[in-house]
Amino acid sequence: MSGLRSIQSEKRKLFALVAMLLILSAVVFSLYKDKPVTTATWIWDATIITEQADDVIAFAKENGVNLIYLHIEQNKIAPDQYRSFIKAAGQAGIKVDALGGDRNWALTDNQSNISSFISWVKDYNSQAAEAERFQGIHVDIEPYLLSRWEKHKDDVIEQWMENMEFVVSETKKDPGLTVSADLPFWIDTLKVPGDSEKVSSWMLDRLDSITLMAYRNYAEGPNGIVDITQRVLADANDRKKASVIVGVNILESKEGDNVSFHKQGTTEMERELSILQSALAQSPSFAGYAVHDYKSWRKASQ
Repeated sequence: MSGLRSIQSEKRKLFALVAMLLILSAVVFSLYKDKPVTTATWIWDATIITEQADDVIAFAKENGVNLIYLHIEQNKIAPDQYRSFIKAAGQAGIKVDALGGDRNWALTDNQSNISSFISWVKDYNSQAAEAERFQGIHVDIEPYLLSRWEKHKDDVIEQWMENMEFVVSETKKDPGLTVSADLPFWIDTLKVPGDSEKVSSWMLDRLDSITLMAYRNYAEGPNGIVDITQRVLADANDRKKASVIVGVNILESKEGDNVSFHKQGTTEMERELSILQSALAQSPSFAGYAVHDYKSWRKASQ
């Protein structure tokens, strides 16, 4: 009889444990489901903020955009024009990061160009009111577009890493600035030269966030957006980095039929982004999505 009571007691404990785990899972899912989601876009032709600032901000608000990567054009746009736009964007709940980059920025010979970009942003912020400042520095450096990539990959990766160290160290001299970068979804296949560490892990350890260019026009299924981002998201989860923004493309592309929503249009893109968000909601590292780029997105919406 005592044995029966012991079994029943153990069953009750097991049921209680299962119930607690279910409740905890529900709470965790709710937290991730309801966490703030970034919706970002790139503005490469920054002259648009001098001519159509109100339209840009209205479009951003209509589409839930809360982060803009705004290209810095030192010789075309006066600081006053950046200040005016950033202030108006902030009033609409939109953060603005300074965007810069070039494939050649992967090479140490071009570190002076990186320095000029970062110095300009820091000088600008030092003279701007708080509401008019850039929130972060965002770089788009794509070394695999260099002609020397295939034959001298390790050398290019080493120089790229050195320049990224420079980007981070120079940016972080201003504690008010975040630092982030665009990276290809397959970056986890690259290894740090002479080491077993993945370049993706190396980047995650140094950057506040990354925007993963997962340029596919469908969310689910083999080689879809969810599929191709899983490895980097898992790595970020392991490193406790809630910092991966998933980028999609609506710019016309000649790279294949499945890398852009240009032909499908915005309705189909929004449907796939909704599927994406639901699929990744429980991933701690998933921070939201970004649409490349503003001009193409706006044109496709008309």
